[in-house]
Amino acid sequence: MTDSKDHAALKALVADVGAGNVIDAELLEGCAVAAHELDDMDADQAALVAGHCFATLFDHKVEQVEGGDADLDEGVWSGTVEGFGFEISRDDFGDLVIDFLDQAE
Repeated sequence: MTDSKDHAALKALVADVGAGNVIDAELLEGCAVAAHELDDMDADQAALVAGHCFATLFDHKVEQVEGGDADLDEGVWSGTVEGFGFEISRDDFGDLVIDFLDQAE
């Protein structure tokens, strides 16, 4: 029962603050992928970045990450972290932004 309660709390956090997070130096601190590698990352590296961001933003130990698509020309990466979808893309200011979403949506 604790697991479903924890998942419900995590789901609520993702819904509340999971969108529009700028990937800056502070958020990337300690990540296996360096800031200068972000523009050229593949789907697996994007999953590592997303997992790191997820762990940092939601104070959650990440055990499951999976890279999906990586479109370097468009600057869009996607996949899943802990069963939640993620998308990394550029905003209008040129910053990389990560959005997490509930896969059930």
